[in-house]
Amino acid sequence: MRHYVWFVFGIFYSLLLGLIAGCSSSPQLSSERSTLEDAVDSIKTAYIPDRRVQIFDFDLSDDGLRLLGKTSNPESYQAVQDLQTRYPRLNLDSFSLVEPIGRALINVSVGNIRSFARHSSELSTQALMGHKMIVWEKRGGWYYIQTPNEYLGWIDSGALKILSEEEQREYQQADKMMYRDDFGFCYAEPDASSPVISDLTAGNIFRKKGMSGGMIHIELPDGRSGYIPSNTAVDLESLRSSEIPDWNSIKETAFQFLGRPYLWGGTSGKGVDCSGFTNMVYYLNGLELPRDASQQIKKGIEIPVDDRLTEVEPGDFLFFGTKDEDGRPDRVTHVAIYLGDGKMIHSSERVQVNSLFPEDPDFAPSRKETLLIAKRMITDKAMDPELQLKAINEDPGYGFY
Repeated sequence: MRHYVWFVFGIFYSLLLGLIAGCSSSPQLSSERSTLEDAVDSIKTAYIPDRRVQIFDFDLSDDGLRLLGKTSNPESYQAVQDLQTRYPRLNLDSFSLVEPIGRALINVSVGNIRSFARHSSELSTQALMGHKMIVWEKRGGWYYIQTPNEYLGWIDSGALKILSEEEQREYQQADKMMYRDDFGFCYAEPDASSPVISDLTAGNIFRKKGMSGGMIHIELPDGRSGYIPSNTAVDLESLRSSEIPDWNSIKETAFQFLGRPYLWGGTSGKGVDCSGFTNMVYYLNGLELPRDASQQIKKGIEIPVDDRLTEVEPGDFLFFGTKDEDGRPDRVTHVAIYLGDGKMIHSSERVQVNSLFPEDPDFAPSRKETLLIAKRMITDKAMDPELQLKAINEDPGYGFY
């Protein structure tokens, strides 16, 4: 009996020691894991300041000894590898530098790009037919893609035409056109009463096959072919020599969007959010803008603002939001195009004109209160380098070779 008691006591004592050891090491393990997590976060912040345009995803195992994740940025990947000098036990076998798995073309008039790989997910942005996407990942019937202006998101496979390397070369070298009408259709025959092949919207890009019956014969990215009226599209090559547009061209395009519905994530004639509106107006005039207002504010030349906007000129961008607190950056939430005399055109509920002057009947007090800064986006100099804008004819993502 005595031996049995001592046996039980021995087991109890061993378990107690293990529990004590576990309790004493747990805070140390937790602290080390937290320190490592902070170090990886610092790398992410330093090398990937904007996750909308570069990939950096990571997680740590419960014991903090294995880093799982991926990045598309070589510098951040190397910085992560260098962590092993500080954390010799860290396992990095599951952290990778990812490369694109292919290229693809938007195959519908407007491709809806979402934050997550499901149709119920938020619409984050859109891309137009003929725009070339970088493909990073495939998950079921969804692809993780990157637009020509570098925005990342998920799109369903039905909106894409995956390209082989040979198809990429053929597409870049082919004669292409840009659709210029607000909306229209591609018909099966050179006759507007024939069946519809696809709808079309301003900015769509497709191959030009020739002329027939007074209509243009075109080919869509997936090989479907049809016909459009001859006055609805222009040769893409004609945009190659385009210089920076003047204010009259910008204004004319902006006013074509009047009354269009506000659509969160929208960047097409079918609906636009505030930055999607400015993005689309500039794209149709041959210039590329970043996707979001908080990205667009980093372009252009800053212009001083006062109550009467005396230094601001028609065509300048107005940015709105919340002013910084405690040294933090301003939070930009809205953008508009200035028209002069206190007026601006913007997408807010719908594309409309409002005033920043209290005496005007269309005064928008909330915008007056939240105006942060003005930026000049066009000048009288062709492609002024100070603007930091890029012409779409310099980007193969829009079909130029």
